[in-house]
Amino acid sequence: MEIERRFLLYPCSMKRFLKMHGIRYRAIPIQQFYVVADTERVERFRKLGDRYIRTCKQGSGLVRDESEEEITKDLFDAAMYRNSGGVIRKTRRIFEYRGYRFELDSFKGELRGLNVLEIEFESEAEAKGFELPEPFRHILAAEVTYKPKFTNGAISRIMRIPALETDLAALIGQIEKRPSFLKASTSISLTPFESGSHALKALFYSLLKSVDANKRAILSGDEDPERLHQLRVAMRKLRALLSQMTPLFDATWLETHKLKLAGLMRQTGEKRDIDVYLLHIPLYKSMISEKLHPGIDALEAYLLHQVKEKEEALKQFLRSGPFSDEMAILTDFATSENMEGLSGRATGPLIIEVKSALRKRYKKVLKKGSEIDADSEAHRYHMVRIDVKKLRYMMEFFASILDNEAYSMMLKKLKTIQTILGEHQDLDVQRHHLKAFTELPELHTDETITAVEALRQTMAKLEMEKRSEFRDAFREFAKTGELFHKMVCKF
Repeated sequence: MEIERRFLLYPCSMKRFLKMHGIRYRAIPIQQFYVVADTERVERFRKLGDRYIRTCKQGSGLVRDESEEEITKDLFDAAMYRNSGGVIRKTRRIFEYRGYRFELDSFKGELRGLNVLEIEFESEAEAKGFELPEPFRHILAAEVTYKPKFTNGAISRIMRIPALETDLAALIGQIEKRPSFLKASTSISLTPFESGSHALKALFYSLLKSVDANKRAILSGDEDPERLHQLRVAMRKLRALLSQMTPLFDATWLETHKLKLAGLMRQTGEKRDIDVYLLHIPLYKSMISEKLHPGIDALEAYLLHQVKEKEEALKQFLRSGPFSDEMAILTDFATSENMEGLSGRATGPLIIEVKSALRKRYKKVLKKGSEIDADSEAHRYHMVRIDVKKLRYMMEFFASILDNEAYSMMLKKLKTIQTILGEHQDLDVQRHHLKAFTELPELHTDETITAVEALRQTMAKLEMEKRSEFRDAFREFAKTGELFHKMVCKF
């Protein structure tokens, strides 16, 4: 009788993990295929090091009948012609731990990232009473003892890593319990091996609820600038999901909705820009002498007049067909179980895709950040800011499957850099836009021109200070390699 429990671990280097915890092991390369592999019966042929073995199993779950015999290479090669699926290649690491024999399989090729820990027991009672010890419990993704699709035989038929999918309605129900959607938050409890498709749909649904909540608030007369800001943040995060998780989307669908969302966001930009300038009026005054304040007062009066016009235009836009139609299409996508808009890769485990996407974005931030200096164009600082923001969004989207302590430390460092780069961008953009304001007939007076020019000179100095602050903060961020690894791998 084979009495065995099987545990799915995080998709990271098990060699590194075991070394880190001082666990000595024996590694054996394995190559195996199946002539029969259904839910109740298995006939497996395996090359184990330099040995060839035929194994037959009956049953499923915790307890199965098992028999095996050693065979010749010729018999192994002959059986290959009857192979019912793909050929699995993996490294098995065998070691003793807490009185048990552990077998940890790390799969290769198209199954890279799949790590399964198997432990055999003398009795059912012993197996059921077993609790996975630390440090393995910390990197546990799920127990798969009773998950037939995680047997080697089932995997050999599809030759891809399966997901452990939650019902989409359950994920949406979790989101609906939130008391408010005015903040563009994506706090959703996802599991590491959740399917990419359901994770993306849940995130889309959460963000679309925020778009709708803020739209309704604006249309009902709420004049708080934060409402438009949060609506734009939600839309920006939707675009970030599309651009960062590109492999999971159908290419045509992806490009269509990236362009549509970008176009819709542009329609909200003018109102948001004016809101920002008005919010900064007290800051502007603090940056110049009091005798120049009347020039800033004239700018404020002009902006207050403009904001009323832009507010009405914004409301008309939010009621418009193009905006409503796109939000309806995306809501249908988020709530439908079908795969329209997604690629085949979206059926796979979330953690595999997230780990890859986070690593690419992290490397991009490190590369771009290291290439700019005090004399670099402002645009290059802005591009680093965009990459930092996208990395932060990605971390926030999938926080529930990352190491909490490492995530919090990484997020703090990212927020520091993003704040510095955001202030740098505001100074650069506003410095140029303020000059354009003075060329308008309503503001083309000596009083306003003098005040704005003094303000622009102060801004230019502050912009250079922000560049210095960024380089100091980035030098610290560039040392986060180990922290980043812990965040995505939990060790």
